[in-house]
Amino acid sequence: MKIKLRIWAIAILLAFLIPVVAVSTAAATQADHDDHLNRGMGMITFTQGAIISGPTGLSDHTTIVTVHETLSFTGSLAGTALTIERDVIHTVTDEGKTVPFTTFHGNGTFTGTLDNNQVTLHIRYEGVKNSTFTRGNFVIHGDTSQMNDVQGEGHFSGTLTGGVEGGGNSTVGYTMHWTVSTHTEEPEASDTDMDTD
Repeated sequence: MKIKLRIWAIAILLAFLIPVVAVSTAAATQADHDDHLNRGMGMITFTQGAIISGPTGLSDHTTIVTVHETLSFTGSLAGTALTIERDVIHTVTDEGKTVPFTTFHGNGTFTGTLDNNQVTLHIRYEGVKNSTFTRGNFVIHGDTSQMNDVQGEGHFSGTLTGGVEGGGNSTVGYTMHWTVSTHTEEPEASDTDMDTD
């Protein structure tokens, strides 16, 4: 019973902390009168690549592995993010049954389109998954010639096909919103008076 409570406590803690981090990051930018809030949705396919390090057992119940992960987005955000992801695999036994779940976080570079505009953005994401579901959050930001000061965040959730410990592809839905700040620089006034004093 204590193990179930501990798993629920971790899940509840993640459910509250992940949105706080994402919202804090998005709120850290100053908005100006040219900012526009946009909303979108789509699908993300997580594909695990080569193992970078691990698996490293921290205890009988915790293992860490670092992997290359490819996130393929369709929808409002369309393209590919090449990331490095750290998975912490937790295995607990409750009433004689093994209950594994994984907490994960990663970051990398997204290349593709945002609302049909070509972009290259930095992406950070984190979440929790077990053998049947995954859920989490992501934050994007960048400053490209097409879209100045892009800030956005999204949430993903859905049923997994790859299981807890990777392998396979897993496709889940996402919703997101983003802001694009356009900064127009006004030319400074200049003195064109040719008179000399």
